[in-house]
Amino acid sequence: MERHTYIRLAKIDQLIRQKRYPNCRKLAELFETSERTILRDIEAMKDSLGAPIQYSKEKNGYYYSEEKFSLPEVKLTEGELVSIFLGEEILRKYKHTPFEEEIRKAFEKIELLLPEEISINFQEIGQAYSFDIKQTRELDENSAKVFAELTKAIKNKRSVEIKYYSLAKNETTKRKLDPYHLRHTMGAWYLIALCHLRNDIRTFAVSNIKEIKVLDEKSVIPRNFSIEKFLADSWGIHEGEPVVKVVLRFEPAVAGWVAERKWHSSQKTVENKDGSATLTFRVAGTDEIKPWIMSFGSKVKILEPISLRDSIRKEIKEIRV
Repeated sequence: MERHTYIRLAKIDQLIRQKRYPNCRKLAELFETSERTILRDIEAMKDSLGAPIQYSKEKNGYYYSEEKFSLPEVKLTEGELVSIFLGEEILRKYKHTPFEEEIRKAFEKIELLLPEEISINFQEIGQAYSFDIKQTRELDENSAKVFAELTKAIKNKRSVEIKYYSLAKNETTKRKLDPYHLRHTMGAWYLIALCHLRNDIRTFAVSNIKEIKVLDEKSVIPRNFSIEKFLADSWGIHEGEPVVKVVLRFEPAVAGWVAERKWHSSQKTVENKDGSATLTFRVAGTDEIKPWIMSFGSKVKILEPISLRDSIRKEIKEIRV
């Protein structure tokens, strides 16, 4: 039985058990399908699941002649419960985006499929498991509207016109974009798009788009464009910079913790005899990797490039304590 069919059957079962006396017309309207499809669902419940469904002329709807009947229980493993918990955690990160409503509906369907005696205690599961999902900065009202418009523009392959505030230059410019992709990284949402002003693919923070207008013009995404390839060398979201080889040696105190993690797709790790670890990366520019390196303080030494070492040394001197 297909999943969407079972979801319909579960909802029909729920309405009948609640003594709502649903009929074919009302159910067809509810599921936005035909009355013939609903009749097939009712027959399937009778024949395949043994549902004691009867029709009441007085109530003009279906009821169970045996009230104890319910659909077969859905069994959940411990891993599946944890997966649902993880989904609940992810839902919290998508507030004020078009995905929030869709994910909420998905969880309602999951709840619908569970028998009444099963309840998921997220607090109890949370005491045994936790997930380090970087906190999403919630989109304000304007950014949420921008996000929704971008979603529609990408889906319908339309160009957009925006007013964009550049934090680095402290200025707002008007630009025409062909939006390619929305990406969440490092706790925020970014748009990857062809900028007609620069005639290049650029990255824009959604929260810095102050105004947006979806145009009637068709946007064209090149067939050879791949988001994976586009971001392959970036440490986070920025790209377009020359690829730089970065070699770092971590002291024994942090080497084990650093070496056992995968920080970047280009990462090469060598565990040294003295307990230290040498990590090599190839990244687009060094601006994004610098804060990560600095977070290790004196426990890391920059072997390559010398320019990165000098840049961080200069930045440390300028830090106001």
